[in-house]
Amino acid sequence: MTTHERYVYEVTYDVVDPHREEYETWLPETTEQWILTPTVAGFSSEQSVTDESPEMRLRLEFETLADWLVFVESDPFTHRLEQLQDMTDTLTTHLWKPTAISLNPTADGGVSMAAHTSGVHDD
Repeated sequence: MTTHERYVYEVTYDVVDPHREEYETWLPETTEQWILTPTVAGFSSEQSVTDESPEMRLRLEFETLADWLVFVESDPFTHRLEQLQDMTDTLTTHLWKPTAISLNPTADGGVSMAAHTSGVHDD
């Protein structure tokens, strides 16, 4: 299964200033624990390039919905997420499922992507 066919679980949050040092210890320890979990197929940590919320995003990838469920119900995940909640503000989680995008003509007579030119106009 390629990465674009995986379920993606996002954890987004803003670290509260008094807890930054604690967070800097928490993140590598948690990363190591989570990536060694057999059901986790991919992991990344991203920081926003703007000053907008959320500041941080953790992305965990799973091959199946069942793999995700096993992970989020596990003690290592729930314990670490509870720790993170104490260090952050606006913590949210969201699960994304893989979705196909058809490049063929639509049933209502729409134009397929293949029918479009490269986007360069001779105007």
